Amino acid sequence: MGHSLEMVPLIVTFVLIATVAFLVHKYLTWHYNTFKKLGIAGPEPKILVGNFPGKQHFVYEIDEIYHKYKKDHQVVGVFISRDPHFLILDPKLAHEILVTNFKCFKDNLGNKFLYNREEEKMASVNPFLNVGDVWKTRRADVIGGVTQNKLSLAYPIWKSCAQKLSNLLKAQTAKGNSIIETKDLVTRFTSNVLGEFLWGIETNTLANLGERNAYLKMCHKIPEQVFQSFISYFKFIAFPWFRRFSNYRVFPLEAEHFFSQLTKDAYALRDRDGSNKNRVDFLNYIRQLQDKKNLTHDEVVGYLGTALADGFDTAASVAFHVLFYLTHHPDSQEKARKEILENLESDGTVSYQTLSGLPYLDHCVQETLRLMSPLTFASRICTEPTELVLDDGRRVPIKVGQIVTIPAFSYTHDTEYYANPSQFQPERFENVDVSELTKRGIFLPFGDGPRICLGRHMALLQMKTAIVEILKGFRLKVCDKTPPEERLESQTLILGVEGDLLFEYERL
Repeated sequence: MGHSLEMVPLIVTFVLIATVAFLVHKYLTWHYNTFKKLGIAGPEPKILVGNFPGKQHFVYEIDEIYHKYKKDHQVVGVFISRDPHFLILDPKLAHEILVTNFKCFKDNLGNKFLYNREEEKMASVNPFLNVGDVWKTRRADVIGGVTQNKLSLAYPIWKSCAQKLSNLLKAQTAKGNSIIETKDLVTRFTSNVLGEFLWGIETNTLANLGERNAYLKMCHKIPEQVFQSFISYFKFIAFPWFRRFSNYRVFPLEAEHFFSQLTKDAYALRDRDGSNKNRVDFLNYIRQLQDKKNLTHDEVVGYLGTALADGFDTAASVAFHVLFYLTHHPDSQEKARKEILENLESDGTVSYQTLSGLPYLDHCVQETLRLMSPLTFASRICTEPTELVLDDGRRVPIKVGQIVTIPAFSYTHDTEYYANPSQFQPERFENVDVSELTKRGIFLPFGDGPRICLGRHMALLQMKTAIVEILKGFRLKVCDKTPPEERLESQTLILGVEGDLLFEYERL
């Protein structure tokens, strides 16, 4: 009898442990029949990792599922940890989600991020991180300062920064330093332009290729922290309450303080310098908007931070990858250079209108965007009950809160849409209406529909100005430290060449 009594605590403990284990298992797996109920195919998920074990870049894991199922299915069910996602294998459905039925898919994954809106002033006004009608207002406020007309009028800023870039390269090559790390070079250019356009200040990031100054360091901290917030989101999908113990901030606190003070200084400088009160730049635009809408200082800083985040790292990444591919394809480089030199103005620059209309340069940019699109996938959250109507007449119901994911990278690397998709072939865009490719859903480097990237025009201007300035004065050559052309990898969400990007610069 006594022996039996001694066993009671052990039995109770065992029952409690078994119950907790059962409940945890149930919590982690109870979504796993979501797609079976709907008759939707998909790979079998595993506890905690779902269908994405993390053995390779997330985009390649999506791509493997895409190619396995696309022949027989328009949509499949996948799990990111325990979260069910409708993976859209048919680009027609992608266009429907992003454009024609946008009202039912208004919100993106920014709605899922966990951050303190009171503490994170920069994040709280960013359109990506807002939902409902708020995102529309925030987006309209920012986009008004980066329209093509505004950029055309502000283009002298880009030309001035391009001249600094040229001077820096000439100084470097004059010293015999002909092998230059081009990632750093191009991010210095984009940060310099944004410093002048957004805050009206000289950042000195193109003064030399030495140590990064405080401004450039803060520019780099923003995309690094944004990536960490993505990692925090995905890592803790199963147990979201743990995010508050991780590095889950969207924008680093140090950078928020820095750009807040920079904005105060820029305002004070603009007030002292009467000659710049009519200057066409984002700072004057945002000051006028502040007066019109009674914006707070934190809102102003948030809008400036939004434009910086859209125009700094992403634009630089595409630009140095264009140069990467052109370095490996000297015939294409010479063709691009010839087009540039034939369209120079008398002062040796390219006008805004001409820059926008250089066809072969545009083909090179589009082909690079196809190969390493900054938007490798897009996820939308259902905001109104709707259905996906399949070709066989089946209707797939989507409930409010459910997520659809569009594998944009897989579309642009599918032989059904692009011959030899892993090869750099700018000529594939000759006599092609890119907007038609976007309407078909097979070319989405900036997304599509009402939530298309608000800074795309500014980003293209950043890319093309840097590329033109480099190619018109220098021939880029592969050296023994140049990374080879191979499958792109990345430790971030943007696929690209890992490590330093070293080319030999031959002055023309």
